[in-house]
Amino acid sequence: MNTASAFLQRLLGRAAPLASAVAAEYRVDELARAAQTTVRNVRAYQDQGLLPPPERRGRLGIYSGEHLARLQLVGQLLERGYSIASIRELFDAWAQGRDLAHVLGLEQAIRGADEPEQAGTLQFGELQALFGDQLDDRVIEQAQALGLLELAGDHLRVPSPRLFAAGVELYRAGIPLPALLDELTAIRGHVQQVATGIVQMIVKQLVNPLLQRELPHAEELERLNLQLLQLRPLVEQVVNAELARGLPEAANRELSERVHQLLQGFLQPSSEGVYKLLRSAMLR
Repeated sequence: MNTASAFLQRLLGRAAPLASAVAAEYRVDELARAAQTTVRNVRAYQDQGLLPPPERRGRLGIYSGEHLARLQLVGQLLERGYSIASIRELFDAWAQGRDLAHVLGLEQAIRGADEPEQAGTLQFGELQALFGDQLDDRVIEQAQALGLLELAGDHLRVPSPRLFAAGVELYRAGIPLPALLDELTAIRGHVQQVATGIVQMIVKQLVNPLLQRELPHAEELERLNLQLLQLRPLVEQVVNAELARGLPEAANRELSERVHQLLQGFLQPSSEGVYKLLRSAMLR
């Protein structure tokens, strides 16, 4: 079950027995009385897409227990501060299996306040000019698999120009293209693991306590949205700080070992040189 469906199932908690009583039948005035609302509201919710149309029997519209459950849920959501538009979007998401983050207005908080990066374009000849002989079928397939390049008719689409430009500069610095792509694959795996851990922590500590209840208030969701917007740059700051700390440590460790090996080669005479020195001393 996707997140939107699971959330709505929790929202329907108290109304579930009514939803199962599909044999119950109501005319519009009876449905309004059972839901403690008005006929005018029933018709308005139906016109606004919050309530499915009734079964037509001649000139009569016949509603079921499912209509009553939906109508009661609409009333509870309205009481908790949700707008008609947000309720309709929530129901649409349930029907279409859309992501709950979008429905609850958390999509921007999760994505971040910055505008998404605009994709670029590249001609095949330009790509060949950039990478020369290293650009073979394996490299192109790996770049496509990583989402660095996409075929778009007679040209190539570059989803992340910043990432692509960084790769070009590293290649120009002397790092072979296959090595760059292999390392990006490894980096992406590590970053995904870090991102998953951070998101799981936020969901466990902040989101679950709110969404485990049947009907969170709209104001509570707005506060959660603001909280997530504030947390994202802080999380990025932590990751950047740790990367800034880790890079010099790794560089010192790896380079120091290599320099140590080079110095040993220069400072330690060969066994043949030692033998010549000892023989010269003995003959004196």
